[in-house]
Amino acid sequence: MFWYNVGMKKHNAEQDAFEYGESPEREHKKRMSPLGYALLALALLLGGACAAAYGARNLPLLPARMTEAMARQETPEPSPSPASARPAETEAPADLPAQTPDAAEYERTAFVVDGVPLGVLASREAAESAEREALAWFELQILGGGTLETTVENEITFESAAMYPEAEDITMDALFALLTGPDTPLAVHSTLTEEIVSHTPHESVSEKDETLLAGTRIIVRYGVNGETHTVTTRTFLNGTEQGKPETVTVTAREAVDACVREGTQKVEADAEPGKREGERGKDAGALTFRHPTERGRIESNYGQRAGVLHLGLDYSGAEGDAVYAACAGTVVSAIERGGYGLMVEIDHGDGFVTRYAHLASASVAIGNAVSAGDAIGTLGSSGNCKEPHLHFELRIDGIAYNPRYYLD
Repeated sequence: MFWYNVGMKKHNAEQDAFEYGESPEREHKKRMSPLGYALLALALLLGGACAAAYGARNLPLLPARMTEAMARQETPEPSPSPASARPAETEAPADLPAQTPDAAEYERTAFVVDGVPLGVLASREAAESAEREALAWFELQILGGGTLETTVENEITFESAAMYPEAEDITMDALFALLTGPDTPLAVHSTLTEEIVSHTPHESVSEKDETLLAGTRIIVRYGVNGETHTVTTRTFLNGTEQGKPETVTVTAREAVDACVREGTQKVEADAEPGKREGERGKDAGALTFRHPTERGRIESNYGQRAGVLHLGLDYSGAEGDAVYAACAGTVVSAIERGGYGLMVEIDHGDGFVTRYAHLASASVAIGNAVSAGDAIGTLGSSGNCKEPHLHFELRIDGIAYNPRYYLD
């Protein structure tokens, strides 16, 4: 470090002298001559030759301690590899047993049927395989579709060969031939069950209805196909069929015929319905009905009118005439409803409901209780109506019937 500082000071002094204006002649004296350069080069060559000679003779050019220090600096120690960096694996406890296959699987095994050894195989696995192959062979002799169930009448066990020292070794092929041959000691029972489902098409019947226009068809009931199950059972012993098949037929569902009502009534286009058009509904019991107007007359009956079914009676009258409840009951509707206009409905119980349409006004509300003859509104021409009149309907269980059958 000392020599380095001295050299730096000398260099800095020369640099300062040059920068601060020393003369060129003095600077020229400081420069080395060509002869000096040649002598310096010759000295370097001679020094290199001497070093090579010493190296060839294995003579150290530096002291031993300096050489070792340089070697340690130039040759870095190898970094530990991932394998060497891992902690040492712990040894397994000495008391854990070694994992070995089940000894019984590879022990010489006697194939025993009903207590009698048929032979000795190399392992229990071989004995189990022999049993499976024999049973599969018996099932392959059975032809036909269905569900197959197999049971073995015998008791088959696999025992250590040491328990039967008199039993002889037997090969897999020889044991298979013994188990499936004509003198087999096995009794293998199999049952083959086949089920066939068949359907019986339903028929269609028609009922003539004089209350419906000709060409009108109403489906009363949809048809349902019948369903029959035929079960056939066959039994086998060692692959050979025993006896005759047993067949049982069960009807799961009877066929139901479709029913259609067909109208037969022929009406002229301008014809008007009569007083007793249509069929009568169920009996009204204790219920009695009166006409819903005081002096109006029936100007149009229930039935086919100009090719359209008229669902009630039309009563003539003047705008504002009183409309009365035909029977005691409870008001269930009082609304504007399309072509009906302002409409009131009264529920009389047991499925009987009366409807009053084309009203000019209503004097009752939903939930009101009324008696026969009570005023419920006034006659008018609301809705699909050209002249003032009352449209009166009697519905039983939601179906419109001819009110004339129930009026006094």
